[in-house]
Amino acid sequence: MNGKSLLYFSLLINVLLLGSAGYLSRSRNREVAAVVVAPDMTPAKPGSGPATVGAAAEAAPDKPAHSFDWRMVESEDYKKYIANLRAIGCPEETIRDIISADVAKLFESRRKGITSTNRFEFWKGGNPLAGMIDSEKIEKQQQLAKEKRALLKELLGTAPDEKPDLTAGATGMIESLLDFLPANKQAEVMEVMQKYQTKAMKALSGGTPDAEDMKKMLQAQKEMETEMAKVLTPQEMEDYQLRLSQTAMMMRMQLASFQPTEQEFRDIFKLKKSYDDEYGLAGQMGALDKTEREKQDAAKKVLDGQIKTLLGDQRYADYERAQDYAYQGIYRVTERNGLSQEDAVKVYDMKKAAEQQAKQVRQDQSLSADQRTTVLQGIRTETENSIKAVFGDKAWESYRKQPGAYWIRGISPDPKND
Repeated sequence: MNGKSLLYFSLLINVLLLGSAGYLSRSRNREVAAVVVAPDMTPAKPGSGPATVGAAAEAAPDKPAHSFDWRMVESEDYKKYIANLRAIGCPEETIRDIISADVAKLFESRRKGITSTNRFEFWKGGNPLAGMIDSEKIEKQQQLAKEKRALLKELLGTAPDEKPDLTAGATGMIESLLDFLPANKQAEVMEVMQKYQTKAMKALSGGTPDAEDMKKMLQAQKEMETEMAKVLTPQEMEDYQLRLSQTAMMMRMQLASFQPTEQEFRDIFKLKKSYDDEYGLAGQMGALDKTEREKQDAAKKVLDGQIKTLLGDQRYADYERAQDYAYQGIYRVTERNGLSQEDAVKVYDMKKAAEQQAKQVRQDQSLSADQRTTVLQGIRTETENSIKAVFGDKAWESYRKQPGAYWIRGISPDPKND
């Protein structure tokens, strides 16, 4: 995946996250609105809260109507509560609204009691969504939704028609990303994200976005971060950017095999964020003229030098290799097939050696065209056999079919079928 494709993919991930935050924010607003429909009542499951006296209506039959007290009707037993409501002539539709709202309040308090077991480790590379979704928490939320529907069906005869709880995944994902913030700040951040969701989504309305659409998405994100900085403290803003900025998103996709420590990620991020704000993202879209491109190249050399000084020679070599698309393909095969990172490095070194040999052969003017073809085919065959010895048959068959294995055909093309 080249830089432009990587940028597009990371932008798409961020747009999806914006949509999730917006959906979650709207969903929570609806939950609050539903809860306030009902009077301030105790939890309606037996034993779930302080008891109220539903029989108070019978204890004071001569009490004037104007002194009606809700406690005369309310009960901690849902079925008795419904019976009391019917006894005072409450319409069935109103009973449904009151009971549904009270049940929503009860289950929302239980949902909030489900704690996440999955702290988002922003420095871990690989799948951009890895670590963002707490599957255990989602399963518990889904189970609560089933229990809620079952209770309403038992009490009211039918449960309200509800769409699947899409917020279960969104809740876990967004709350995991924002776990460094207190609850009130999380709500503020989600409101800002919701505000800019429309702008980001509009760039995708015409299908696959072009360079101009990507500029609009990036501009929307820049405006959103500016507004976010007004809500968050400087430290909170840095932690937000380490999780949700475009720079951090791309770093996680590029550095899976580098496996940076938290401190390494933070230090590299500070350098790359400054560079990306000035050149990086626009440069990957091909939006720079010749003069700007020359300035960017010079700035990139400075950036690389700073990162090398930061990491040291060996770690910098690991850092560089991790960003090579060909190595990323090799590394994914080793991961899927239970091989080690050392095996991935061996195969990558074979690739570099084979390409260097092929370059020398092509530059050798003493060879005829036929001789050159024969030698290059021999380099390819020897290299393939060496890779197979490291990978094994299964991993080799998987790897050679991948787009990342293009370099093998670059040494020598596939033999023609007769």
